[in-house]
Amino acid sequence: MNKMTWLIFLPVLLISGELKDSLVKAKKSHQAMMIYVKSDSCQFCAKMKNKTLNDASVLENTSDFMFIVADKNDAETKKYLPNVRYTPTIYFISPEFKVVNTVKGYLGKDDFNLWVDDSKRKLGLNDTTHVENVTTEGVEKSSDTWMYDMPSAMDYASQTGKQIMLYVDSPDSKWSRKMMESTLSDTTIKEALDNFVWVKLQKDSADIYTLGLHPKHTPTVYFMKADKSSLATAEGYFNKSDFLQWINYAKSKI
Repeated sequence: MNKMTWLIFLPVLLISGELKDSLVKAKKSHQAMMIYVKSDSCQFCAKMKNKTLNDASVLENTSDFMFIVADKNDAETKKYLPNVRYTPTIYFISPEFKVVNTVKGYLGKDDFNLWVDDSKRKLGLNDTTHVENVTTEGVEKSSDTWMYDMPSAMDYASQTGKQIMLYVDSPDSKWSRKMMESTLSDTTIKEALDNFVWVKLQKDSADIYTLGLHPKHTPTVYFMKADKSSLATAEGYFNKSDFLQWINYAKSKI
């Protein structure tokens, strides 16, 4: 939660163009930025823009930010923003060009407002309106590995021809933490799962039941195709070598 990412920037005198002009303007006015990265092939981008970002409560809560729209495939986006794997992605960035939060996938207004509040606190903007309900423990907001929204993950998997690895955990489970720290962080495992979109959901979340899943143990890992058809289900903690066998088994079903 305390990790911040520095943007790589050219000197201001070399910067020109719409995105770069907006970034320079924000720096000169010492204004925090909310950068919304979209792509034309993303069906949830329009929903995020129309349903969430245009909501009255979100507009009020983000009024301190300079709102910037960027296309994932534009040369400027690739050059001046962190690597964007998923769309929609929203970066909250300080006037000093530090990424304080990264939000990936579609979120409704209430969930998104919590991210806004967290970003405002990190940036020293204290007029937050929803902070009493913020629960961010265990969420890797700056990481580019995980998504936390299954519909957006399915959309991205469909766009790219990837499969999905849904990791179901619980903040109270020591085995979930061990799986994250010792297995999923291993380089060999990451390479084996390169063609999978990584999704993390809580065991008792509404999203799990919406998917029709009823995991009995944490962690539980569901390997599936972009259309949610099952490839394999691994229940419980697995070390690197055992989990690698599950990955290979799931791949054999593709």
